[in-house]
Amino acid sequence: MTASKRKLRAITGFLLSSALLLASSVWPYRDTAVAAVSAEEATTLQSNLKQKLGARSESFSVVLKGKLATADVTKAFDNVFAADDYLKYAIRSYRYTVSTNGTTSTLSVNMKYWENAEQTAYVNTRSKQILASIVSKSMNAHQKVKAIHDWVLLHVAYDRSLVRHSAYDALKNGLTVCQGYASLTYRLLTDAGIPARIVEGTVSTGAHTWNLVKLDGVWYQLDTTFDDPVPDVKGRTTYGYYLVTDSALKKDHTWKSVYPQAVTSYKNTLDALMAKDKTRTAFYEDLREDMGLDYLDPSRTVSTVKEIAAKIRAAAAAGQTTAKMRYTSEAKPDLDALLKLMPELSSVSYTMESLAGGEDGDSMLTVKFKLRQ
Repeated sequence: MTASKRKLRAITGFLLSSALLLASSVWPYRDTAVAAVSAEEATTLQSNLKQKLGARSESFSVVLKGKLATADVTKAFDNVFAADDYLKYAIRSYRYTVSTNGTTSTLSVNMKYWENAEQTAYVNTRSKQILASIVSKSMNAHQKVKAIHDWVLLHVAYDRSLVRHSAYDALKNGLTVCQGYASLTYRLLTDAGIPARIVEGTVSTGAHTWNLVKLDGVWYQLDTTFDDPVPDVKGRTTYGYYLVTDSALKKDHTWKSVYPQAVTSYKNTLDALMAKDKTRTAFYEDLREDMGLDYLDPSRTVSTVKEIAAKIRAAAAAGQTTAKMRYTSEAKPDLDALLKLMPELSSVSYTMESLAGGEDGDSMLTVKFKLRQ
């Protein structure tokens, strides 16, 4: 093909938000005489993308020998994202075009980020500072995960305006949506030496992100967003979505992409740890209590108003004003019926939370009450 007869081809693509969906179209003209980019050039492309995205470059070009196809670009981006979950979810959107003159191809990319380079650097610095304050050399991985989970819940609140999406927002403003929760949790876990992933799926309110955590070679699901009360309750942490299995999380989470499977009950893991690691018995016992695992025992389980009343009376006899129990009924507790059954109550209220390790429909029921004087 002579230079005068060469035609210009263009490929365009677009990626939007955390779903990372790539749509592309190819100019209908094909020149079979132009060789596709080589494996070496494909490696060069991927290396350039990794460097530019890592530096949070907003506009850049890469020139390669041969004809660059949509599949080449898609593969390169996918490989870069697969190697760095944090980077993947720091990207807000991108557009690219490919032009080919018959000998070389030029990929031109325009990026938008949830975090710029300076903001990501701030996250990296703060992550190390936070870990220095909450993690010690004597801790094992299980203690580190608990410390990280609790720090995130105690210092971050869900952004109900839905405008803050990054780990930077979580640290700088104390507000972010699920993507920021998952990104910050991922940053802290990986900086602490704990393998983690960011998982993307859906819940009843729409798109959602959370984490997978690997402990002693076993993966568990972890959702710090769902464990943080909305609206925010200062000083409060919950554990309904703490190191749970796929089957437990599927009660209200769905996902399509392939991730490591989480099939091991953390209750069984804790039982094994308590048997062999006596130096940390107090930590494991406290964690079992926090997760509500001890409430799985039938003696701490209720399903009727009459059984709830019995637990309240037992708590009152012990001088307490709060009664906690595992609740297995699908119906919400009937407070009117409870007040009729217990005329000695002057007031009563309750909260219900997911119960880690429980069956479908199980809840941790916490009843606060006052007795008539």
